[in-house]
Amino acid sequence: MKLVVTVDVEEDQWGVEPPRYATAQNVRWLPTLQKLLHEFGSIPTYLLTYPVVSDPRAVSILREILDGGGCEIGMHCHPWNTPPYEERLNNYNSMLCNLPATLQFEKLQRLHEAIQNNFEITPIAFRSGRWGFDPEVAKNIVRLGYRIDTSITPYTSWAECYGPDFSRFSPQPYEVTYPPVADGYSGTSLLELPATIGYLHGEFEACARLVRGLERTPLRQLKVAGILSKLRLLRKVWLSPEMETPVRMIQLVRQMMSQGYEILNLVFHSTSLQKGCNPFVRTEADKQRFLENLHRFLGLMKEEGVMCTTLSEAARLRPSPLNRVQIICEGRAERRAGCHVFVTSSNRFWPSYVKPRWR
Repeated sequence: MKLVVTVDVEEDQWGVEPPRYATAQNVRWLPTLQKLLHEFGSIPTYLLTYPVVSDPRAVSILREILDGGGCEIGMHCHPWNTPPYEERLNNYNSMLCNLPATLQFEKLQRLHEAIQNNFEITPIAFRSGRWGFDPEVAKNIVRLGYRIDTSITPYTSWAECYGPDFSRFSPQPYEVTYPPVADGYSGTSLLELPATIGYLHGEFEACARLVRGLERTPLRQLKVAGILSKLRLLRKVWLSPEMETPVRMIQLVRQMMSQGYEILNLVFHSTSLQKGCNPFVRTEADKQRFLENLHRFLGLMKEEGVMCTTLSEAARLRPSPLNRVQIICEGRAERRAGCHVFVTSSNRFWPSYVKPRWR
């Protein structure tokens, strides 16, 4: 089993704020994080927002880490503070997937070019801000040359926040293949490496089906799923030291092992390195607890024999043919030549029926 660490390196302001207020002071604490990760041989992928890339001090810190081989750099788009600013500032428009496709692309292109210019690299990894990802966003990042996405949160819906519903997605990676088109990019593929989220009791897909059933009316009114979670009978856990204890995270890892998963994606925010920048770390004591949880978890991972790897190295593992999704034109989903074939449509995601297995 391999562990990937992906970090959203973003502005200090939590929530949808006007871009003129954006600062990136939390980035100064990245060397502290680097020292901790280096102890366990972990090379993280830092996914950068536009305010971070626009801050000379932040760029200098990140550039030094990158030049020393201590990290990989990717893109993390917060549409509300990424130019051009053509949309209204509100929660609905904070989801990149809700913006018109042309505006999506313009924002992604501006951030992509800013990363290229400041770091002299061509990033290939992406995560959508607030997890606002859909097939149109996928198409746009592929146009820019991205080969890895990590925007999907398995068994989780953001519908109440105007976002996508990932409740039918598993933590397994999969590959989406796009055909050649006339607007400037050739046929290529995008590897989806979801955030690691699962259940502590039972097979993941069975637990997810049970939760979906319990959340249907009238059972949803009774909040039965939440009660079962508190009773530890149906506990969903994120692989994130911001939200979980090392004990629960290692329980999730063991569940992943027993169910044949081979890739883990640990996720958190750079703002957890500075108190008062997000809901997870409000005080200096919270910050120390976060760092201690991360350190203890990585130590437990080492004891379990889990090896750290980079996001790009993990992407070199290719799903077998049955794990691939081929995007074609408007029509229907079917299987052809060992691939799942899916048609893009405005309100559907392709992998609801895909259950990848890695070699």
